[in-house]
Amino acid sequence: MTLQAIIIRAEGALANTEDVRRAAFAQVFSEAGFDWACDRARFAQTAPLAAKEERMAYYVRQSLKGRPESEDFSLLIRAMHRRACKIFSERLQGAGVSARFGVRDLIVGARNEHIPVYVAAAMFDKDAENLVQSVVGSRAAEWVKIVTTGCGGSGEGTNERLYEHLREAIAVPINHAIVIEGTVAAAGAARDAGFPVITTRMPSCDAAEIGGDGTIVVDRLADLIPSGHGALQEPLSAEQREELLLTLRRLHLTNCEDASDLNRSEKMKVADILKFKGTAVKTIEPHATVRAFAHNLRSEVVGAMPVVDKSGVLQGIISERDLARGIAEFGADVADMKVASLMTHSVITCRPDDRLASVAGIMTQRRIRHLPVVVDERLVGLVSIGDVLKYRLDEVQLEANVLLDVARSRRL
Repeated sequence: MTLQAIIIRAEGALANTEDVRRAAFAQVFSEAGFDWACDRARFAQTAPLAAKEERMAYYVRQSLKGRPESEDFSLLIRAMHRRACKIFSERLQGAGVSARFGVRDLIVGARNEHIPVYVAAAMFDKDAENLVQSVVGSRAAEWVKIVTTGCGGSGEGTNERLYEHLREAIAVPINHAIVIEGTVAAAGAARDAGFPVITTRMPSCDAAEIGGDGTIVVDRLADLIPSGHGALQEPLSAEQREELLLTLRRLHLTNCEDASDLNRSEKMKVADILKFKGTAVKTIEPHATVRAFAHNLRSEVVGAMPVVDKSGVLQGIISERDLARGIAEFGADVADMKVASLMTHSVITCRPDDRLASVAGIMTQRRIRHLPVVVDERLVGLVSIGDVLKYRLDEVQLEANVLLDVARSRRL
C-alpha cells in the first residue's frame, strides 16, 4: 500500500479558518452596534452548531435572555449570517489567513516527490480557491487540486458528504491516500469513508473530544518530526520535509492505526548502543604526556580519549582536535606536555537512559563528536557521532527492506 496522494482538509488542517470566521462574526456584531463577546473560547462552544446559521443564532438567542422569538429574530439571523459569510470570503483573500505550521513545507515536499496533493473543503468553490491561494501562493493551481462540496454547506452530514465526494474525485484508490484533518469529528468521517487519517488539532478544538478510537492526533504537522531537530519554529529544511513525508508514509503503511513506533530513534537510548558496542572505553590519565596520547590514538584507532584519574572519575576529554590546536600553539614542545594541560575540562556528558535523538541533537548543536557516558561521576561508556550515524543508517536500511518486502508481496 504505497502513498500516492495526500488530502489536506482546508478548514483546520490547511489553515485556522475558525479564527477567520470568528473575526467575521465579531465584525458583524460591531457593525450592528452589538457588544457581544466573540472571543476564541466562546466561539469554540458554538462549533457543534456548525449548521449554516445556527452559530449566529446562538449569539442572537443569548441577547434575548429568555424572551420569545419573533419573525424579526429569524430575519436578523439570516441578514447577519449573510454579512458574516461575505466578510469571511473577503478575509480569505487577505494576508490575515494563517497557514498551519508545516503545511506549506509538506506541499513543497510532496511536489518534489511527485505525490499529488488535494485540498478538501466544505465551502464555496471560490472561497476554497482564495484560501488555497492565500496559503500556497500564486502557483496554487499548479501545486494542489481542490475538491469541494460545491456549496457553503455545513452542519450534520457535511463531512460525510465531502468524503463520499472525494472517493470519486481523487485519481488514486482511497487506500493509497492519506487524509490530514483539522478536527477529530471530521477525521472520524474520513475514516468511516475508508481513508487512512491523522488529525492536526486546531487551537479551538477541545482536548476532551480526543477519544480512544485510534485516531492519531498531533498539534501540528511538524510534531511528526523527531524532536532532535529543535523547536521547529522556522520553515522546515529540505531534510525535515523528507522526514515529514517519510513519517506520513510510515503512518499510511500501517493504515494510521498505531503511532507508537513512528520513530525508533525517539525510543532508542544510549544504553541500547552500549549493549551493542560494549562499555569498554580507551582512556588516558591526566599526567600522561601528549606524546603518549598521540601514540595511543594511532594504536587504538580512536579519535578521542576520556581523561580519568586512578579512581575512575572523569576529569576531561582530549581529542585529535585538541592535539592539532596544541601543535599550532606550542609547536614541538607540545609532545612533552601533560594531557591535563591540553584536555577539555568542561565535558558535556550523557547518561545511559538519555534518548539517542537528544544526544544527536547535542552533538550537532555543540559541534562535538564524542560524548562520555557517566553514572555517579564514573565513566561507563562513550558514544560517538559514528555510533549515531551507524544506527540511523541501519534504521533506514531496515525501513527500505520492509518497503521492498511489501512491494514484492503486492506483486505476488
